[in-house]
Amino acid sequence: MFTDRRANSLRTTRRRQPWPKDRTFKILSLDGGGIKGIYTAELLHRCEETLGRGEPFARYFDMIAGTSTGGIIALGLGLGISTADITAFYRDDGRKIFPPLPGRWLAKARQWVRWRFLGPKLAHEELEKALKHRFEDHLLGESAARLVIPAFMMPKTEVAVFKTDHHEDFRNDHLTPMWKVARSTSAAPTYLKGHEHEESGRIFIDGGVWANNPVMVALVDALTAYDLTPEQIEVFSIGTGNAPFELSRPDVFGGMWAWKEVIKAAMFLTTDNATAQAKLLLGPDRCLRLEPAGEDALVEMDDYDAAFGRLPALAERDFAANSVSIARFFAETAAPRERHYTQG
Repeated sequence: MFTDRRANSLRTTRRRQPWPKDRTFKILSLDGGGIKGIYTAELLHRCEETLGRGEPFARYFDMIAGTSTGGIIALGLGLGISTADITAFYRDDGRKIFPPLPGRWLAKARQWVRWRFLGPKLAHEELEKALKHRFEDHLLGESAARLVIPAFMMPKTEVAVFKTDHHEDFRNDHLTPMWKVARSTSAAPTYLKGHEHEESGRIFIDGGVWANNPVMVALVDALTAYDLTPEQIEVFSIGTGNAPFELSRPDVFGGMWAWKEVIKAAMFLTTDNATAQAKLLLGPDRCLRLEPAGEDALVEMDDYDAAFGRLPALAERDFAANSVSIARFFAETAAPRERHYTQG
């Protein structure tokens, strides 16, 4: 599971694998956002039901990238789990992972104090139990799709990207249990305890710290692993809502406590930049981006009731409004991925 990413970085340009000049390379990119992933899951479910023609969802994309909750969905799609079962994960397991606040004011106060001063807001055991149940003993290399899953390592700060063995340089990650990849990418700071890798002493935390929107991570991987041009790439990018963040003028000049919230918000603000970069590189017509906006973007990542009260209906409306643009991604299936160290 663990490799020293910097020490093992390439010293030469990666050998690019051949890609047909007349074939589009289609990328599905899925943002992080906790329980708000129900928007992504419901939107994908509409796609699978209406456009999928009975094929597993992953058969229509050449690469799937996902961070945090998007990483969980990406892993599920790669394993061939239906979008109906993925929505069931959010509906059934989501309530246990993101329980409602206690009803009495004293219990609420105790939980707030615990979150602020003593440790993570949520119990990671429920998430681990759900991931082990869904992914069982399957390994990352069993994915039928090329997967790119960002994470972050501590205490020595270092980015990590889990990848299937779709290139000969990707030698290690395919042996990692899927549930551990999912746990590593989704350990949101302050919400969930990081995932410990006992052999190395490293701790994995949420990939959203640096790539909550993983679209550029996927684009870099595609352009360095394959002999293709930006004009051959099309992206379907799905977000979970990126609410504007505003800090009062006194707080801007304030100390650590005021800026604590800005640092937290910064990992979500990278989302806009990644989308802008992707559209600049590919052209806006080759990057379809859908996400909750306005009041719907204000849903908190751990608010189960608000998420289910608003986002499934929004996903249905957004699919209906954009079905023609989405349909182009389902015009033909993708070619099987390369397997350098695993069997198909």
